[in-house]
Amino acid sequence: MGAWIWEPTVERLIDRGMDADTITLRGLRAGDSPADVASVRLDDHVEQLIEHVENQGPRPVVLVSHSYSGMVTASVADRLADRQLGLVHIGAFLPTSGRSLLDDWGDSEHDRTQERDDIDAAGGLWAAPTRAMLDHQTDLSPADRDYLAAKLTAHPGRTVTDPAQLSGPVETQTATYVALTRDGGHDEAWRDAPPIARSASGWRRRHLVAGHWPMLSAVDATVDLLEAEIGVHARLLLDRSDGS
Repeated sequence: MGAWIWEPTVERLIDRGMDADTITLRGLRAGDSPADVASVRLDDHVEQLIEHVENQGPRPVVLVSHSYSGMVTASVADRLADRQLGLVHIGAFLPTSGRSLLDDWGDSEHDRTQERDDIDAAGGLWAAPTRAMLDHQTDLSPADRDYLAAKLTAHPGRTVTDPAQLSGPVETQTATYVALTRDGGHDEAWRDAPPIARSASGWRRRHLVAGHWPMLSAVDATVDLLEAEIGVHARLLLDRSDGS
């Protein structure tokens, strides 16, 4: 996905008086050549986001991630440890130093091997879900599934096979994790949350009743949650910068 997936959310946050934006990570623009996409590494995305954050000046920043991009935002927070950064992860993968996203993918080593083999067979591309696969996302409307199928592009495969490089555990970062559940409440959502998020005792824990794309299927709830959590992190970061 590119910036387009977040644009409706960003527009609503701006309407509520928040300074919000979204970016497209390298290799995820429509029309990028397969060779250019396949050449992108995890560290390229980390460096791209670091540059974006540093261009904002010294003010506190809250980074919002979803799915793969949790690997990126948590890595950025690790490298910019002296920077006033907060994190909100929505159904996101979380990095462990020395391990890639695919090292913890799926339910079995067979699943992980199959994903790697598929990436290799596609020339270093991680294929986007097909329209038929999206039919399993029952919280999405048919129009939403058509929209995703038309917009999704192949993902740079090396970004999910490259191991993360961190100086410390992500559990020590200032973060909110938002668990997702199509059916049920907080307990059901958190039962399937990543082990890192469940063990991070200092993190804020929230949930959304939605499938993998809450910014489409539950946009109002997503905006409400982000407004609240960004407000909490902004206050925490400002208090910290004031020394209180």
